[in-house]
Amino acid sequence: MLLVGFFSGNACPIYIHIEDNLGNSVSGATILVDNKPMGLTNSSGTLELSLSAGNHIVELSKNGTSKITRAISVLCNDNEHFKFTLDVSNADAKLKEVVVQSKTVKKQIEESPFSVQVVDLKKQYDKAGDVGDILNRTSGVKLRTDGSMGSQVQINLGGLQGKAVRFFKDGIPIELFGHGFSLGTIPVNMLDRVEIYKGVMPVYLASDALGGGVNLVSRTSNKNYAEGSYEIASFNTHRATANLYFQNKKNNSLYGGFNGSFNYSDNNYTVNAPFYDINTSKQEFRDTKRFHDLTRAFYGEGFIGLKNKSWADDFRLTLIYSEFYKQIQNDAQMINVYGQAFSKEQNYTGMVNYKKQFFDNKLKVNFLANYSHFNTKFIDTATVRYDWGGNIIARNMQPGEINTGNDQRLKYNFVSARLNAEYKLSDRNFLEFSEMLYYQRRKGSDPLGAISVIEGVDVLTIPATYKKDNLAVAWRSLWFDSKVESIVAAKYYHYNTEGFTTDNYGFAWKATKDDNQPGYLGGLKWSNDHYLLKMSYEYATRLPDEYEIFGDARLVKENLNLDPEKSHNLNLNAQYSFNEENKSLTVSGGLFYRKVKDIIFLQLDIPFSRYINYENSIVKGFEFETNYYPVKWLNTGFNVTYQDIRRVNIKEATFKYLEDSRVPNIPFLFGNFWVNTYFKDLFKGGDNLNISWNANYTHRFFLVAIPKNQEPSLFGKVEDFQTSLIIPKDGRTGQFSNDLGVYYHFSNQKTTVSAECRNIGDAKLYDNFNVQKPGRSFHLKLVYQIF
Repeated sequence: MLLVGFFSGNACPIYIHIEDNLGNSVSGATILVDNKPMGLTNSSGTLELSLSAGNHIVELSKNGTSKITRAISVLCNDNEHFKFTLDVSNADAKLKEVVVQSKTVKKQIEESPFSVQVVDLKKQYDKAGDVGDILNRTSGVKLRTDGSMGSQVQINLGGLQGKAVRFFKDGIPIELFGHGFSLGTIPVNMLDRVEIYKGVMPVYLASDALGGGVNLVSRTSNKNYAEGSYEIASFNTHRATANLYFQNKKNNSLYGGFNGSFNYSDNNYTVNAPFYDINTSKQEFRDTKRFHDLTRAFYGEGFIGLKNKSWADDFRLTLIYSEFYKQIQNDAQMINVYGQAFSKEQNYTGMVNYKKQFFDNKLKVNFLANYSHFNTKFIDTATVRYDWGGNIIARNMQPGEINTGNDQRLKYNFVSARLNAEYKLSDRNFLEFSEMLYYQRRKGSDPLGAISVIEGVDVLTIPATYKKDNLAVAWRSLWFDSKVESIVAAKYYHYNTEGFTTDNYGFAWKATKDDNQPGYLGGLKWSNDHYLLKMSYEYATRLPDEYEIFGDARLVKENLNLDPEKSHNLNLNAQYSFNEENKSLTVSGGLFYRKVKDIIFLQLDIPFSRYINYENSIVKGFEFETNYYPVKWLNTGFNVTYQDIRRVNIKEATFKYLEDSRVPNIPFLFGNFWVNTYFKDLFKGGDNLNISWNANYTHRFFLVAIPKNQEPSLFGKVEDFQTSLIIPKDGRTGQFSNDLGVYYHFSNQKTTVSAECRNIGDAKLYDNFNVQKPGRSFHLKLVYQIF
């Protein structure tokens, strides 16, 4: 079990792999650590175990004929891999001098040819808030929310955001888990790491992502443990997590566990909102508390499995239940305020995962299938209207505060299956294959919704289906003693959808859409002890989803002629690092280019809107980060990202004046700075005290498109006519916020207490349009390891 904190003395996952001098895996080898038997290597020549940080003595033997002893050093920075080599060139099969190589999973992924960054969360379990707060401090990443817990979260990668960036949980599309498991609700304790792929997607995820993807990797262990955490914070916020893992001590083949989280918040923070005086017909802005923004979310996941069997290396069954409730407070401009509208969701999911290696471990197979059922509600039937003070200002109105009323109840069924396979052609060449099948069915009702004039039925009672099939084949090669790695891949995307659509006059009919799109990618990397260089390219595709094609049967109409979004994505990355006994430095940078075509855009119109292929854009940018440990107890660093996102090839004469203008409502310059300190044995032997300070800066950005020749210089003065079109609109050059945290790990290595203050300066912060984020907040968190 990994205890939170940087200097943990508890156990962490270790992988010991044994090969012979020909590169073949050695099974059945006995491994002892510190004179304690740990087990035998499996058919892959690997043994998974848990060791505490520090130095250990490893003893290896095979068939009792010989053995050798070596020392290893465990850092507990991530899952560590140690490789040992057996010399079987003579009949005695004696162990030769052992070659020990330790490379963390984080380092292995980041040294792949892709532009990828891995956020190790094992050192962050003492942090308050959700995983989105951690990701927002990462180079090249900008998370954008509507402010409160449970709000929709968008992530910007390389200038692309929204549906252009796909999310996964352990390689599975995250939408299959419901809103109870999202970037706005997942506590840090629920995950092992986060993999962020920028612009170019790996084959194993088999996804139609235009701008990259984020893979959330669940916690794993090889030792029995139970841990709980509880956080209380401002705005009546409460978060709790429970994590449990067990395995059979006799043969270590049977295992099981549970991961769960609960989130609650009133989200009643203070905002500066407009009040309208009926008597004077004047509007003024006042500070007031949000009164209808409560969020409640629960997520529970139980699993049981078998590993190291003749028929399976790992076989796991998982059951998931989640629920989500969210009150709706206001629109994107914070002009219209709501007092009764809400949404609710329940999710039931079952999964099966099978892993096995065949043909002397040359073929690796990973198959995963799941089924999800959702019940959702969107209720907006109020006949009264509210002001920002929570007062009723009108009665006996038409039902519906947001639009023309909704009593919408939908049922979704999802089926997904993914197959990953890798075949080892030789020691230096590998063939990879991946396919993902996806099926969605939606059916429901809304008495206040659209009615077919021809058939006289509620349009939502007619099932709408969406099918998707993504294929990828790749060839990966190692060159020059594995210092150079290359990959080329071809992809194929296909989708089919059927549904019910209506026109502007209420007529409705059934319709279908079927389309396909090719894709391809290539990557190259070179590395040595201190340097890493990478280049990657992908012709990427995002398929339109069922909602974009068929709309919502109310205010968003269908568009059966919608084409997939396409983009040419190019990345260049470089990194320099060195490590000494008590200090280390990492400097990394990247250039990125995106040429995006047929961007799917919601065209607003009266009385109906629809999604269209409207815009093309070009994105050019860079990111830079440095992370420095001058001494063992001090860490500091910063990152900065600039992304120049321009609209190009505008065809409509009316909007030609906006050619080469910035795409609005997207931050283009942002960065972070941090200082962390670590003190050990401060009050008692074995305890740790960590202090962390983080600062974030987001440069001003425009809410609407303006001609390029009217853009102010980067730090120049904003003209009076522009102030209402820019965020922030109070004269600041940008938005600055900073957080302070203190984390104490008791000497028993079971208990951690942390306290944080977020947005110390109580600055007014915005991500989307004029929706204000929370001001200063305080957080207190307790983490306890039961066993």
